[in-house]
Amino acid sequence: MSFADLGKGFLESLFAQRTVAVLLTLYLMSLYEVFLRRSGALARLTHNFIKMLGDYRLTSVVMPAIMGLLPSPGGARFSAPLVAETLENSAVSNQEKAFINFWFRHIWEPILPVYPGTLMAAMLMGITPGHLAQMNWYIPLLMIVVGWVLVFGFSLPSVRFQNPSWKEVILDLGPLLAVIVAGVTIKNDFTVPIAILLACAFIYILHAKSLPKMGTLLSEALKWKMLAIIPAVYYFANILESTGANEAVASSLSALHLPTIVFFIALPFVVSMITGLTQAGVGTSLPLLIGLTTPTNRVAMLNLAFIFAFIGVMASPTHLCLILSRDYFEARAGALYNKLFMAVFVVGLLPVVLALF
Repeated sequence: MSFADLGKGFLESLFAQRTVAVLLTLYLMSLYEVFLRRSGALARLTHNFIKMLGDYRLTSVVMPAIMGLLPSPGGARFSAPLVAETLENSAVSNQEKAFINFWFRHIWEPILPVYPGTLMAAMLMGITPGHLAQMNWYIPLLMIVVGWVLVFGFSLPSVRFQNPSWKEVILDLGPLLAVIVAGVTIKNDFTVPIAILLACAFIYILHAKSLPKMGTLLSEALKWKMLAIIPAVYYFANILESTGANEAVASSLSALHLPTIVFFIALPFVVSMITGLTQAGVGTSLPLLIGLTTPTNRVAMLNLAFIFAFIGVMASPTHLCLILSRDYFEARAGALYNKLFMAVFVVGLLPVVLALF
């Protein structure tokens, strides 16, 4: 590519509708967090959840899992302050907090068709999203168990339900749930930022007397480092697509003449890990791999490829949610990735065993 093409690609990535929508989403998420924290709603919400569940560890896991129902890029930034507040006085390290926030947010992706990669996989496999969810039902359960053991060991959560202040829960959590419902039901790039803006307005009106001036809040929410990541990640993905690097990687691996199952693992894993996008691994790999299947094993083998596209994203240093989680908790990359790669290895092992036997 020429320098002119590189510059044009950067501008296209910077001003693309998707980029603008995600930038607005992240800034408004940050503003919403400032409103919640400054008004005391964040502390009340975590206190009520701990009271309701009876275990701060369980609360820290449930928070990002709830946020994971909303598949917005960089959505881990939404759950990060909730995880931080819940684990503030615990012995859990920053690396483990970042892992919890990232890992448990994504437990639904292998089964929820609201995720673009999951919907694309079902389409390419020629099955319904419901069928795909039935095939992969065990993945979220496995991720929950693996994530819990890696952070908290084999100590089970002690659930002791007590009635929280339901009025506080509804007022503090209601706007966030409304954002999730809007994001899942209304298919538009700007649905989530508009919904978050309305949630911000609701919280501000509710707590206007206890909040500082709007200028102070707007300035506090502006985090340039976090926002600069967005066009950089999309620019990288666009360059890979423009240069044909994804297809080149796939062709190079295919030329190695390895056992067929290796292609269904390696191709989607590598492409997704490079790009940090499940849909990139699915869209690049599954069309290439269909030719290596038979009518009897097609769905099972392509589903294996989809699972490894997802696993590749979970192991990707370019995954936006991982970058944002690491940045928010100021986690050391080495310790975080060691735990993450262990989790990814264990979760990836079972689908391979099931495919072989």
